[in-house]
Amino acid sequence: MKKLLSAVLALFMVAACSKSDESFKGKMYKLNDAPANMEITLGFDAEEPRFYGKAVNNYFGSYTLEGQKLSFGQAGATMMAGPVEMMEAESTYLQNLPKINAYSLSNGKLTLTGDNGLKLEFDEVSTPAQ
Repeated sequence: MKKLLSAVLALFMVAACSKSDESFKGKMYKLNDAPANMEITLGFDAEEPRFYGKAVNNYFGSYTLEGQKLSFGQAGATMMAGPVEMMEAESTYLQNLPKINAYSLSNGKLTLTGDNGLKLEFDEVSTPAQ
């Protein structure tokens, strides 16, 4: 009986320790299927509820996280100019961030969703230095 209890306890501890505590904090992602052949990134500070990234311009802001509910504040951005198509794509992307209300994370893939079928899918690309 003692061996059985020890085996069950060991199994429980392994299961508890192996639970994935996957988080987007401290990681950088690249938007899949970005318009205008752009590379749009989205990163998250490891300590503070802040996001940042690059499209044509560098952008930044804060977010709120409650369980699987994620909301972005309005983003600030640098003021560099680029080709019209890329500037329009950047503007649309930044306008969509505050419409996000949920996220899912699985195997390095971050999916942001919002009302009216809004869905932005990202792949993890690196862990930025903090």
